[in-house]
Amino acid sequence: MSSHEIRRAIDGSQHRELVAVAARAFWDDPLFDFLSGNDLLAEHCVLPYVFRAAFSDLRSDTAQLYVTDVDNRPRGFAGWLGPGTFPRSRREKLVRDIRAASVLARLQNRRAAAALLREVDRRHPSEDHWYLALLATDPSAQGRGIGTALMQPVLTQCDSSGVPAYTETQKEENVSWYGRAGFNVMDEVRLPDTPPIWRLWRDPVDGV
Repeated sequence: MSSHEIRRAIDGSQHRELVAVAARAFWDDPLFDFLSGNDLLAEHCVLPYVFRAAFSDLRSDTAQLYVTDVDNRPRGFAGWLGPGTFPRSRREKLVRDIRAASVLARLQNRRAAAALLREVDRRHPSEDHWYLALLATDPSAQGRGIGTALMQPVLTQCDSSGVPAYTETQKEENVSWYGRAGFNVMDEVRLPDTPPIWRLWRDPVDGV
């Protein structure tokens, strides 16, 4: 059993702090290095903007956001979108495309990035599932099992209700980490001159 206290965040009061956590956690992410053209200053500016846009999805009625604190400050979170979110409606796709275009305009490798993200979105499963849209632990708190603990509330729901879970990762070393939580690789999305993205699927565990 995890010793980390995981709480459900029910409003957006801490979103600004969680955006900062995500920006620090993804600082060395291969995809964001690519998007910024390995320009550290550009990446420093782009990451918060990317995650502010991503948090817009977590205001959805189907979303669940879980947070853990270290020294009384949020240092990790898991943001999920629930069954019924996908496939998105035409209006939702339009809003998402406009938001994505605003983010991509700030990137150096915007054309390749747009093509890669469109392909990942095209392959997003349409059957009911819980989608782990964001999982981040501040570097100062990594290595303590926080990420695993943050996933557990929704994975428990998945098992009890018989609903699968889905996520993506841009880091190859994360594939085996997610594997320990029951996720298996569906495929690897890689376009010419882009880094790969692995799509991961977790079937519910019977008898839990």
